[in-house]
Amino acid sequence: MPIHDPVSRLLIIGLDGGTWDILGPLCDLGEMPNLARLRSRGAWGTLNSTQPPYTAPAWSSIVTGVNPGRHGVLNFIRKPQDPVRSLQNLGVPVNSTDIRATTIWRYFNAAGKRVGHVNFPLSYPLQAVDDFAVSGMLTPPDASDWTHPHDLAQSLDSYVIELDYGRPGKALAPEDLPDPGAMLQDIARMTERRGYHALRMIQQRQWDIFGIVFTGTDRIFHHYWHYLQPNAPEASSRLEIALSEQLRRYFHLLDSVIGSLVRSGGGDTNIVLISDHGFGPAAKQWAHLNNWLLERDLLRLKAGTTSWMQRIKRHSPWLRDVAKQILPREARAAVKQHGNLADAIDWTNTLAWAEPLYNNVAGIYLHRANRYADAPVSPAAAEPLQAKLMKEALRLHIPETNRPLIIDIQPKEALYPGPNSDTFPELILTLDPAYSAVPTLGTTLITPIKTPLRSGDHRPEGIFLAYGPNIHSGALDDAADLIDLAPTLLHCMGIPAPRNMEGHVIGDIFTDGYLVLHPPRKGEDIPFSDERTDLSAQDADAVAQRLQGLGYLSEDAP
Repeated sequence: MPIHDPVSRLLIIGLDGGTWDILGPLCDLGEMPNLARLRSRGAWGTLNSTQPPYTAPAWSSIVTGVNPGRHGVLNFIRKPQDPVRSLQNLGVPVNSTDIRATTIWRYFNAAGKRVGHVNFPLSYPLQAVDDFAVSGMLTPPDASDWTHPHDLAQSLDSYVIELDYGRPGKALAPEDLPDPGAMLQDIARMTERRGYHALRMIQQRQWDIFGIVFTGTDRIFHHYWHYLQPNAPEASSRLEIALSEQLRRYFHLLDSVIGSLVRSGGGDTNIVLISDHGFGPAAKQWAHLNNWLLERDLLRLKAGTTSWMQRIKRHSPWLRDVAKQILPREARAAVKQHGNLADAIDWTNTLAWAEPLYNNVAGIYLHRANRYADAPVSPAAAEPLQAKLMKEALRLHIPETNRPLIIDIQPKEALYPGPNSDTFPELILTLDPAYSAVPTLGTTLITPIKTPLRSGDHRPEGIFLAYGPNIHSGALDDAADLIDLAPTLLHCMGIPAPRNMEGHVIGDIFTDGYLVLHPPRKGEDIPFSDERTDLSAQDADAVAQRLQGLGYLSEDAP
């Protein structure tokens, strides 16, 4: 191959939830020598996730190069245009046809490249690819069409798409999880089988682009963060030596799989290793934002025990402090009468409500007349109400401190420009990471999480690493964004990025000679398929139960 020509192959390795906070020290300590070698010889840095840093919008942005407002995916659930069902987090699980933008796989195909991809989230039902594919997260457990071609499934002995824990129809609880050692064995087995079969595909099938996602890192960081990064002396003293050794063996296994994939790719291959988000310690406190909206008289409950307290707040300012103390207790009693908050709300007079998007990111919905039937917020009143909420949210402080609870608030148009954000909340709030938003009313604005499900949770800072004949070595000065990946991956293969991709080629990773001869170019767009496919009721229910078993669809916090 002449120097500075595009390579003939591209290998994409995804480590779901990968973070340099853990993988970096493991490289430095010699525990992951293959990854360390790639990092020392390649270009690497931070990759900023979507907001929220969450599997569904993040992987959808990775494969399309556009933001959620363009591709339309912000959640694992397709939100209904019904405030009651929306607040109850009821809806249809999303699938690949909910991604309203063309994926990189189609652009590779259009350029005559042979494509294989394995375990990318939201890839079911599989779209046409030239060679082969295995669907990933959100595949119905009993699906028979999870591979392309169909008979590929027969060769995937003991392959595991996803681990299932929990009880049918119930949100995951700590007591549903196996003991830590057994869970680690399950995660390791899933990783080993995925790696084994990926190597067979690389070695036995014809391909130009091969992509694979490993989800074990996400599961490890969720449930074992306190072992990997204990943040208190008492936590360190409780570490089990046997479990620590199991974790060490897991990362040895993962590193071995990465090394084998890279070697099997051959010398004329660019390797890009990415994650959809990073990780950090899980929140210790619930934040009940609907308490705040209730206290501000923007959310109202049906007539009953709370109505007189709300009237006092409105008409007797000198008694507001008393009402503020009593209202949450009386409101919770009213909610209990109706069974849940959504059914207890007086929707005719409610102007706004809050829903969690993920962890410390929440959304505020305005009850707009041009969006919901019989809603009280007119189009003319929506803008000043939104401005008021943005101003007052930043004044909301953590009780008994001077620290703001809300560290950022943005209108959806700023974060998600595009035509497919109609079901998104009007305002996106980012909380202090120590606080996780929940939709329920609490005894106070902030309440402790008494039985944490996980010790680690998502952060925006993921990982990026590129290595190969066209890539220089060294740490990147600036973080890249997820939407930059798609045009960069296309550029690795000498393919111009389509004009409708919002991201930019990460030019700093390429050698000077390569960029001189092959500057980034814009190409023609390929229309996405506008046909949306709904899962059967049985499959949709099974996917929802699997999400519950992973802890992503949770019941209301206490």
